[in-house]
Amino acid sequence: MSESAPAETPLDELVESVADRTGEEPESIRTWLEPFTDDGRVTSAAIESSVTDVSQILATAETRVDLATRTHDEATAAADDAPDLEVVTVRRRAFGDRLDDLRAEVEALGDDLGAARSGLAEPVAVYRAAVALHEITTEAQDIVRVAHDLETELEAFEAWLSSANRRHGALVDEVEAAEESAAALTETVESLRDADDPDPGRRFDAAVQTRVLDLVVADLRAEADDLRAWAHRDGAPFPDDVDARIDDLESAVAEHADALGDRPGRDGEFGERLDALDAELEAVEPPVSWARVDETVAEARSALSEDGAPGDEAVSPGRK
Repeated sequence: MSESAPAETPLDELVESVADRTGEEPESIRTWLEPFTDDGRVTSAAIESSVTDVSQILATAETRVDLATRTHDEATAAADDAPDLEVVTVRRRAFGDRLDDLRAEVEALGDDLGAARSGLAEPVAVYRAAVALHEITTEAQDIVRVAHDLETELEAFEAWLSSANRRHGALVDEVEAAEESAAALTETVESLRDADDPDPGRRFDAAVQTRVLDLVVADLRAEADDLRAWAHRDGAPFPDDVDARIDDLESAVAEHADALGDRPGRDGEFGERLDALDAELEAVEPPVSWARVDETVAEARSALSEDGAPGDEAVSPGRK
C-alpha cells in the first residue's frame, strides 16, 4: 500500500482537500482519517498499520467461520443417523443456510479489503479507504459473534439429536413459552374488551400477536407429531400432556381471534396491513421458517412505530 499511498501529508491539508471535493463536514473527515495519522500527518506507515490491524480482525472472522464449519460437519454427520423427519431436515437446512451466508460475507469482506488498500494516490481515495476499513472491521466483528453463536447452537443441535430427553424437554419449553405469550395476550384482549374506547394501535398489535400464535400452535403440533414418531421408533416415552396443552393453546388463540373479530379500520392503515399479513401467513405451513415470518410480521407492525404506538418486540415465542 505504501507505494500507492500519498507521501506524508499534514492532516489539516488532507481534510481540507477532501472537504472541498466531497462537501462533507471537516470534523467528520478528520475522525475517519485519525487511524491513518501519526503526529498530525497522514503517513504510509500509519495506513499500512491500519490495514494490518483490519487484516488480523478479518482473519479472526475467517477462523471463527472455519470452526463453525467443522462443528457443522460433525452435527451433520450425527444427523445422518436420525430418522427422515421434517423436524430434523428443517434444522439442518437452516444451519447450512446460515453457514453459507457467513462464508459469503467473509469472502465479500476480503474483496472489500483488497479494494480499500489499492489506488490511494488521491486524498478522497485515502478518505474512502479509511471509511471502508472501519466498516470492514465492524462487519468482521459481527461475523465473529454470529459464527460463535452458530457454533454454540450447532453443538446444542448435536446434543438434541442424541437425546430424546433433550428433544422432549426443548418441546415442552417451547410450549411453555407459547402459553406465557397466550396468557399475556389474554390480559390484553380482556382490557381491550372492557375499554369504552379501545386504542386502535393496541388492538392491531393484539390481532398481529393472535395470528403469530396461531402459526406457533400449528408449528408446535407438527413438531410434536415428528418427535412422537421418533420416540416410537426408538421405543422412548413421549410427554403425555403435550397434545392436551397444544389443544388448550389452540382454543385460547381461537377465542382471542373471535374477541378481536371486529378488526380496526379495514379502510385504514392498520386494516390494510392486517389484510396483507393474512395473505402472507396463509401461505406458511409447518415446519415454519420463523426468520422469514418474523420479517413479515415486523413489516406489518411498523405501522405501530409510524403511528407512535408501542409494540411487543417478541414475535415468535420459543420458536427458531
